[in-house]
Amino acid sequence: MRMTRLTITTDPQICKFTIHAVPDRPGVAADMFCRFGAAGINVLMMVCAGAGLGRTDISLTVSTDDAPRLARALATATGDFDARSVSERNDIAAISVISEEMRRVPGVAGRMFRTLSAQGINIDMISAASDAVTCVIDERFLSPARTALEKEFHAELAAA
Repeated sequence: MRMTRLTITTDPQICKFTIHAVPDRPGVAADMFCRFGAAGINVLMMVCAGAGLGRTDISLTVSTDDAPRLARALATATGDFDARSVSERNDIAAISVISEEMRRVPGVAGRMFRTLSAQGINIDMISAASDAVTCVIDERFLSPARTALEKEFHAELAAA
C-alpha cells in the first residue's frame, strides 16, 4: 500500500541538548519540563534512553531562538536534577517524513533510515508518531538527505 499525501519537511534551526545520567525516578522529568515551560521554552523533540538502569539520558531539541534560554535553565541542572553533565549540539537539523496515512503503511521508517544510511548519513536522534518520523542529523547533510528522501518517496510525493 502506498501513501498519497506525503510531505518531507526540514528544520535547520534547531539545537540539541542532552542531560546526562539523570536519576531514573518519578517526578524528575516533570520538574525539568515544567521549568522549561515556565521559562517560555518550547521543546520540539525529546528522547529518553537508559531508563531502568538507575540513571537515564534525556535529549531534547529546541529552536535556535530558545537555545540560550534553555542553556540558562540547564546551567543548574547538574545540581538541581542530580545530573552528571549537560551537552549541547548546534550543528544539527531535523528532517521529517509526514503522512496522515503512515499508520496503515508499514516500513516507512525503515525506508527512511535505509535511504539516509545509503548516503552515509548517521542519525543522531529519532522521534516517531503515528503520522511522522523525524530524524536529527548533522546539518551538513540536510540537503543530500532531502534529495535522497525525495527520490526514495518520489511516488508518494507525486501522488500528493
